[in-house]
Amino acid sequence: MKKLITLSVMCLVAIAAVAKEYAQEQPDSIKTQELKEVVVNASYLTREDDHISAIPTKEQRKHAVSGYDLLRNLMIPGISVNRTTGSVTTSAGTATLYIDGREVDFREVQSLRPKDIARVEYFDIPTGKYAKDAAAINFVLRTLNNGGYTQLDAMQGLGYLNGDYNLISKYVVGNKSINLWAGYSLENPKSTLDETESFNFEDGILNRNNTYSNVGNRDSEEYVQASISNRGNKYIWMLRGGIAWTDSRNDVGNGIVNYWLTDAAFNDGDVVNLHSKNKTMRPSLYFFGMHTFSENKRLDYVADGYYSRNDFNRQYKDNDALYKSLVKEDYWYTKLNANYSWTLSHRNSLVFTFYEFLRVSDSDYSGTAAYNQNLRSSETILFVDYSQRLGRFFYDINPGLSFLTYRLKGMKSINHLTPRLQARAAYMIDRKQQLQFAFALGNTYPRINTINNVEQQIDPIIILKGNPDMDNSILLSPRLSYNLNLNKIALQAGVSYFYQNHSIISDYYIREGNLISTFRDDCIYHKPGADLSLTYKPSNALNINISGQWSEQLARGGVQHRNLSVFTGSATVNYYVGDFSFGAWVSTPTRDLVDSQIRRKTYWQYQLSAMWTHDHWAIEANANNLFLMHNRIIDELNTPSYSYKQTNWNRQYNQYATLKVAYTIDYGKKTSKSPSYEHNDSESAILK
Repeated sequence: MKKLITLSVMCLVAIAAVAKEYAQEQPDSIKTQELKEVVVNASYLTREDDHISAIPTKEQRKHAVSGYDLLRNLMIPGISVNRTTGSVTTSAGTATLYIDGREVDFREVQSLRPKDIARVEYFDIPTGKYAKDAAAINFVLRTLNNGGYTQLDAMQGLGYLNGDYNLISKYVVGNKSINLWAGYSLENPKSTLDETESFNFEDGILNRNNTYSNVGNRDSEEYVQASISNRGNKYIWMLRGGIAWTDSRNDVGNGIVNYWLTDAAFNDGDVVNLHSKNKTMRPSLYFFGMHTFSENKRLDYVADGYYSRNDFNRQYKDNDALYKSLVKEDYWYTKLNANYSWTLSHRNSLVFTFYEFLRVSDSDYSGTAAYNQNLRSSETILFVDYSQRLGRFFYDINPGLSFLTYRLKGMKSINHLTPRLQARAAYMIDRKQQLQFAFALGNTYPRINTINNVEQQIDPIIILKGNPDMDNSILLSPRLSYNLNLNKIALQAGVSYFYQNHSIISDYYIREGNLISTFRDDCIYHKPGADLSLTYKPSNALNINISGQWSEQLARGGVQHRNLSVFTGSATVNYYVGDFSFGAWVSTPTRDLVDSQIRRKTYWQYQLSAMWTHDHWAIEANANNLFLMHNRIIDELNTPSYSYKQTNWNRQYNQYATLKVAYTIDYGKKTSKSPSYEHNDSESAILK
């Protein structure tokens, strides 16, 4: 490990030295535009103290329909964008997304019009209100005051049932804005599963094979939202409310299950029917406010909450044996956040941050077993962030505390008080190069659906059981990275290490002829890694990005020791010509250690795309994994009491296509597009 880190640091220093010499020979990439005696400097990627400012080119902006499209077109080194799921990952971890400094979610970014985005800020050294994030991306919108628009977009999948349809309307008069959003989505990718399990009972090893074909995986969602906002010189506020419905169903009809003892033949096979349904109704309410007291003092705050009614119904039938899990849950969620920012006079700043999360779950279990489970949880987080620039050197320190208390029905309260610390430093070698160091000490708590005392028998052998006595996990993560921005080349390279103690994993043991599947917290997880991402722009018409990562994943402690070396890579090419754009993306197979236990192997992926944009119209066609019909995910688990190998084939993993059409009607003066809003999936304390 020491040799690896030493070698990586030497490589970074060598790259920096060569790049510095090369940079001195290159023409300046900054373009200058004069407007009424004001000189504006702008470039494709501009390095600031704590972030990279990306100004989209004409081609990148024109050939994008959503905020995710534009972010992917920018090809900022180190950022990976999945437009389908809205996942944005960086070398430092998952990025938190913002619009004008306000934290947002998938639908908000998905519905952004690229022409309304002035620039994108990538905080690879998050400071201030962003300091809690591994990385942050902020979409800065243009501010216009009159007019309105209505946009309709529809995406239809070919190859399996898949569609997403949305309506967005906005009208602005002076400082006030009124917005309406509505949408519906539906997908049902069929799948096939083959799983072999081994149960190590006292009287011998029992084996089981499950085969499910043409499994239905139907997910649908409907939502409607409305908001009113006001933008003043000193005070900005927004009030928003809405309601969403989700419905997820999995249906296995006439599956086959075989049981046999080791060295014995298969039995004739039982017929299995498995049906599960999860329905949620979720009204929500949100308020955002921002006070500007002076040029250097500002306060912003958020009150965000929802209520959800969650109905979970699972029925497993093995011949004449029937196992039911019926749960009705009332769930309340509230988030409060306040950030006070103070810019000082010596190129330094101070930010105070407060978070409060309140969760209440009341669940009634019926079916095979009957329980009433009540969970009340409160988490408070306080941060103080201080940043300072001294010449070419910049640093930020962000200490904090988190306090979690939760209580289950009939039990005493469980409390956790944990310190947090994030520290970051950067050195500007010259205008185009920067060295960065980051260190994070944090914590994470068990998921709320695991900390309960419920037991559910889900089939003739397995009983699910919660565990309310798990500790919180401590996370430790240092990282060293190098950044380079030239006229046509941008690069990010880094080495990192991730450590987690009290990592929550699944636990299995035998009790009275059943396998108990529960959770434990005595695992230690290590992950050293290295990454490289290079973007090359030989012209505005052709953009190329190549990325690669290596990691070594190690699990120790309360599980069998596991080691896994992982090498992955991806490449993206975009070409723009007139009203058309063409793109290609490819990703290598990956291996992963899921939940510190499960070895997962994936498959090759690629996508070919074409887009036409003109006036109010945009049409995009995507072909995914053409001619590939055998892609699958393979999961393997080995423990003393239980092991399995699962092969999962899904229509989403193989060839399919999508066609998206968007049409926008503008009325009045051109208006910056309002972001659509929709909560992430509702949380739930149901043990599933």
